[in-house]
Amino acid sequence: MTNVQSLTKLNKQEYEQHWEKWHEKREDAIKTPYGWLSLRSIDWLEDGKKIKIDGFPGLWGQSGNAVTYYPEEGKTVTNRDQIISEPKVIVVDNVEDVNVEDFYYEGVRAQLIKRIGSTKKFAVRQRDPESKFRKNFTGFPHFEPDENWVLPARYEPLDHWSNITTKAVTAGLSHNETQIGNLYFKYRDKDYRFVVFQGHNDDSGWLKKDPETGETRYLNNRQNTEGIGFILFKDQSTGKQTYGGGRVLSIDISNPNEVDSVDLNKAFNLPCAYSYFCTCPFAPEENILPFAVTSGEKTPDVY
Repeated sequence: MTNVQSLTKLNKQEYEQHWEKWHEKREDAIKTPYGWLSLRSIDWLEDGKKIKIDGFPGLWGQSGNAVTYYPEEGKTVTNRDQIISEPKVIVVDNVEDVNVEDFYYEGVRAQLIKRIGSTKKFAVRQRDPESKFRKNFTGFPHFEPDENWVLPARYEPLDHWSNITTKAVTAGLSHNETQIGNLYFKYRDKDYRFVVFQGHNDDSGWLKKDPETGETRYLNNRQNTEGIGFILFKDQSTGKQTYGGGRVLSIDISNPNEVDSVDLNKAFNLPCAYSYFCTCPFAPEENILPFAVTSGEKTPDVY
């Protein structure tokens, strides 16, 4: 963990080198073949109907909490390394965000997801390593790193986690975020607080088997995120110099008592800033700052 004492001891050049290493890892992660830049479509299923998705063989049908994929004869589609030769029924009873299953055809991944919404529940989004977003990506626009945006902070975990409902970029959707703690920090001698959520992942297919009944169920997209705090926030630069949907901070809370800083130079954009095929959550009211955070990533020019 990098703490405020070690960062504030760095001179300007040393801090810039520290930030550049973080920045390079951030860009490498989003440029992976099936990362967020690879999204090329999202299609919402309708209860009681079958739909055809452009560019991917077969049909998709929804009936309540069950989705059926109907393969197309002569087309090789795989799921969990198995060729799909007959209809595959997938039941997801969870009332939460779940990245369900991945299907592959000629290098394209069709990811079935479940989201919380009034009119929308299941969607299939395609990921293509040849997508226009990935091909056209030239890097993240950002403010110049400034060590003065490394602020003293402390983290206090909650004894009992709580759910907070936030709006989503996609109309008709909401997100149930799990608050796991609070981050208190100082800016210009004033105290502020961020609500800290449980971290997310982008993996699909997490399953758990009940040892008593033998039944398997899908797990939400919060698996394997222990020790990661997820902060959604807006500030007075939001919608001006920075993305209108807000930005994110990811903090290491594996040792809560050792958290003594927050580095706002590492504020990064939500995936929906780069692709309109995402279902990103908005920041809660508690995380809207009354000042402009002129650090971190700026609004990208992709739309």
